[in-house]
Amino acid sequence: MGLLSRSSRGRSSRSVFSYIPLIRWIGPLFSIGVIVVSCLAALTGRIDLTVFDTSADDQEESTELVSRSGDRGEGPLTTAPRSMDSIRIATFNIQMFGDRKSSTRTIAEVPGVDVMGTISSIVGRFDLIAIQEVRDDNMTVVRRLVDLVNADGGSYTASVSAPVGDARSGDLQSYAFVWDSTRVQMMSEPYVVQDTADRMHREPMVGTFRTILDPSIHDVPNREPFSFTIINVQNDPRGPVTSFAADRTNLELNVLDDVFVRVRDFEFQRTGEEDCILLGDLNAGPSQLEELSRIPNVESVAGDIKTDVLRRSTLDHILLDRAMTTEFTGRTGVIDFRQDLGLTEAQSKLISDHLPLWAEFSVYEAERIPAVARRQP
Repeated sequence: MGLLSRSSRGRSSRSVFSYIPLIRWIGPLFSIGVIVVSCLAALTGRIDLTVFDTSADDQEESTELVSRSGDRGEGPLTTAPRSMDSIRIATFNIQMFGDRKSSTRTIAEVPGVDVMGTISSIVGRFDLIAIQEVRDDNMTVVRRLVDLVNADGGSYTASVSAPVGDARSGDLQSYAFVWDSTRVQMMSEPYVVQDTADRMHREPMVGTFRTILDPSIHDVPNREPFSFTIINVQNDPRGPVTSFAADRTNLELNVLDDVFVRVRDFEFQRTGEEDCILLGDLNAGPSQLEELSRIPNVESVAGDIKTDVLRRSTLDHILLDRAMTTEFTGRTGVIDFRQDLGLTEAQSKLISDHLPLWAEFSVYEAERIPAVARRQP
């Protein structure tokens, strides 16, 4: 997968750019749904969530999600080398990450901080990072970031979505995945889900990845690399701009549960992949995740970790199925710009109003318990 993918209906040469088709609302709940969607895709090139609306209310409800903080490692992450037996996956809303910020190293009014140098240093601490709030028309912004990380000895690459949002108001942003190509590989072309009903302001970006095992290091018989699907999300708490509902606050959260379940089901039907991770800036606390909290076994590992730069609110989350994604080691945390990097409040705000939230996973695929065995009392 070449550097910097961009969602588009066409594809370029694979030498520098590999383009993402602007495709589909995905993820049927039943096998017959896959057949229907496949037929529609063959005819139209799209898969739309509205095909499955009649079955959306039939999902099993469970007790409310309980967020957990796991074994926090916020301080040691800034100095400890990465383990060869685990990977760190992060989400980071880099506030207003556009041409101006990506061109900024120092600011006279707030001396003592290298803005892009700090962002690059943060990205280089993770094996894969999902970024929100990219404001870029020609992919220059993420290219600058990747070049800076690699100039410091990294081997990173990236994929950037097409701009999503409200074109009428000019409020368009992109998502990005940035990853260490010596540790992680992208398994198939990423895509942006298609919301023809306009129930979300910014449709999520989806990518499937797999760890890279080095035989000279990971010489463990009969162990496979950990593969997983990531849904990169930035929730607008106001809901889509076309909504006239009296209470728009939770509209998108109540669509994201469908996104999670259907993306996971689609990827399982398509590739056999069972591990699905939804992460990003949800603009909601652990007790405010609405219908996301009703997906069986799905939990936010953020717990009560405060993810805004002032450490007052939990806005960012990493959600996964704890019964399925047992590769999660239980370690999670944030990089605190002030505590861990020694920045002042003013310096920190030049980086972002969000802190990067991370979770740690084994590089090995966990052994699966057969479904029949799981159902036994």
